[in-house]
Amino acid sequence: MKRQGPGQLSVEVADQMAPRDPKYQGRHYRACLVDAHTVIEAFRQRITDLEAELERVKRDCEYKLSLCVTRTAAEEARLAAFRLAQEKAALLMEFPGGILNEASEAIRAIPDPKPKFTR
Repeated sequence: MKRQGPGQLSVEVADQMAPRDPKYQGRHYRACLVDAHTVIEAFRQRITDLEAELERVKRDCEYKLSLCVTRTAAEEARLAAFRLAQEKAALLMEFPGGILNEASEAIRAIPDPKPKFTR
């Protein structure tokens, strides 16, 4: 009967290396089984380590993405900051009591800056 599956080669090697004396075959196969369990445990530990590393990388990625801002949002914030500074400058140039003058009107007439982050 031909064996199939991922362990096919190792089973065939174990069979070829088995002693001919049936008295020692049990010991041989137990040793092979212990070796297989050792390898399985090593792989399980590696899988656990890789899963933990994957979770850490996902958390780092999510954190870095949380620090990012879209270009549209950045451009809107930039334009809002310009308009706030423009209005503040215009208010400072007005006469006491909020009376408009040429300087305050000239400041308000300054066009918005060209987009920097979106084109």
